[in-house]
Amino acid sequence: MGKKYVITSAQANAKPNTKFLKTLEHYVSAHDAELVVLPMIGNSAREDSIPDNFHPAIKELQMEYGSRKLNRNIEIAQFHVRPYQVDPITGLSRFAQRGRSLVFASPKQRWRHIAHSNTKLPKALITTGALTEPNYATGHDVSAERRRLGNIATRDHEFGAIVVDVLNGNKYHWRNLSAQVNGKFNDLGIEYHGSSQKESRPLAMVCGDWHAGKTDQKVRRATLQMMRDLSPERVVLHDFFDGHSVSHHMAKRIIGEMVREGADIGHLSLEDELRHCGRELQAITRASSGAGVYVVRSNHLEFLDRYLDEMRFAKDPHNARVALKLAVAYMDGLNPVEEGIRQVIGIPDDVTFLDRDQDLKVDGYQLGSHGDKGPGGGRGSIRSKENDYGKSITGHVHKSEKLRNTLTVGTMLPYDTEYIKGSPCAWTHSHAFVYPTGVQMLNIINGKYK
Repeated sequence: MGKKYVITSAQANAKPNTKFLKTLEHYVSAHDAELVVLPMIGNSAREDSIPDNFHPAIKELQMEYGSRKLNRNIEIAQFHVRPYQVDPITGLSRFAQRGRSLVFASPKQRWRHIAHSNTKLPKALITTGALTEPNYATGHDVSAERRRLGNIATRDHEFGAIVVDVLNGNKYHWRNLSAQVNGKFNDLGIEYHGSSQKESRPLAMVCGDWHAGKTDQKVRRATLQMMRDLSPERVVLHDFFDGHSVSHHMAKRIIGEMVREGADIGHLSLEDELRHCGRELQAITRASSGAGVYVVRSNHLEFLDRYLDEMRFAKDPHNARVALKLAVAYMDGLNPVEEGIRQVIGIPDDVTFLDRDQDLKVDGYQLGSHGDKGPGGGRGSIRSKENDYGKSITGHVHKSEKLRNTLTVGTMLPYDTEYIKGSPCAWTHSHAFVYPTGVQMLNIINGKYK
């Protein structure tokens, strides 16, 4: 019953990127998929998205002029977004909340997950990227304002498509294909270029916030399987140490946090938590088979810094011995989480703990920031992250989002985590993969990523 769709868009009066089209046609044939092209206007409203205004090579393809339900939970939509629009999802969140995830035309790849329930997976707004070359008003024969918008749109233009794997009437997976000007793109560890394909290792895998000890086990198994299947050169971990055993939140929630989420399930031992982190690092290095593993300095790792700074171990005899040793290491300028894992169980050779002031840049993407610190120490939005880092992939927000070359990953916590119960949830179980051709985001649904 399953079916694969490859959805892209085309501007009126624009030439196709023939190299990308050739690669897409090979990909569609190799995967027995359906290629769907969504129409857009050209460089002005006068170049309307009617069939006569499209290049002959585009008219030969399957053009989708109406909306189409792919199953009960995802739909191809027609919002007729202007190709010039800087953020193509502006004002559209409520339409995803009302029903199903929506894929629609734009020459940019943009997505955001929208909370709509206290218990169900979030919906998504997803735009396609383009099959055609840029067609914007940039010459001196138009007004200065139109020229300004045209130059911005040309710079933001992205060649790409969205793959939707429909499993049945309810379930589906989606992911993006991000292509270079030469038509080359990567999908699930395979590089496609023209009529050829070959295996390709991701330059990096950026995992959603790990929260060792509280990780959803289905998501954990799928994540380790991704590492085995795709063999990334680097693995980047956010909020790897959860820090529940030393969390300052427990002081104000004795029953909910300290008893139910702590003592009742054995989460109050710092030594046990550090040991579990060490075992997880061992599992990750085994699964990723020689990849460099980087633990990003994150707010949850700094729960232990705060615990030591506030000397709460003086009233916590269960953790006092371990904490006193780590307090000395912390005074000496060492990372107490890293030192604690090393003392309790040891750290594999391929693991590096990053400091707050260290960069980790791969193919121009900043991977060394967690994303919890915005300008002036405040909380950063995806737009402020774009301003702060340029190209980046960060964690912290627990949901996948893309705005141009700024991306956020999801989390590995279960959706019934205590502190979000009863709240509308936009969390996703999503990891990002950096290839030379661009970034692909993979979402884990019911323990499966494809």
